[in-house]
Amino acid sequence: MELRMNSFIILICLLNHLVAREPQCSKFDYEEKTLAKMIRTEILVEQVMSDIKQLKQQTNDAVTSMESMKTELRESIQSMYAENALKLEEYNTIMKWKDRLEIKPDVVFLAKDPTTQSPSHGSTIIFGTTMYDVSQSYDNSSGTFAAPVAGVYAFTAQMCLNTGTYKHIYYAIVANGKKVSNSLTYNKDTRLCNTAQAFVVLDKGQTVYVSVLSTSAVPLRHNHSREWCTFSGILIR
Repeated sequence: MELRMNSFIILICLLNHLVAREPQCSKFDYEEKTLAKMIRTEILVEQVMSDIKQLKQQTNDAVTSMESMKTELRESIQSMYAENALKLEEYNTIMKWKDRLEIKPDVVFLAKDPTTQSPSHGSTIIFGTTMYDVSQSYDNSSGTFAAPVAGVYAFTAQMCLNTGTYKHIYYAIVANGKKVSNSLTYNKDTRLCNTAQAFVVLDKGQTVYVSVLSTSAVPLRHNHSREWCTFSGILIR
């Protein structure tokens, strides 16, 4: 019995020793840890709220910028539409009046020196030397001018008489097969030059030439330095 009592006492002492060595948590330590955790949570919440606020501001700025860009784009499209509409109207007007607005080429020529001093009645006087011909419209092998474009033209023919016995030449400017101007030059002893002039409305391809209506023998001066027999024309409009 005594042995059992001693063993119980020893067991009680051992338990007390073990309990005394186990760490104890005070009430203040728990509250301190809880408060620190709450503070950390509050800081985290504030940081999250700040990030959300910043993200919201960035979103609002982006929406505002997009609205501004949308307005500018709308105004730009409206401006482009108005400008293109005006250009389209101008284009339609130009196309409507393109024939009147057509820029015509320069047409002017001068030829001299009849290939014969004795042209026959009813023949075409061929001026064999082309001084200039901007549009290449005068044929010095046939004496004929062909209109490169439709328009109003002015033509001049000058005839100079040869010296000697009585000379004369009666001639005409012929356009599209019809006389449009004629002149008579005659004299016995003196050299003379006179001109015939005509204003003619021609379609493209219509022809003009100088035709002999009547003449005497060898009436024309040829390749003279002072008096030239000439045929010329120019597009007026």
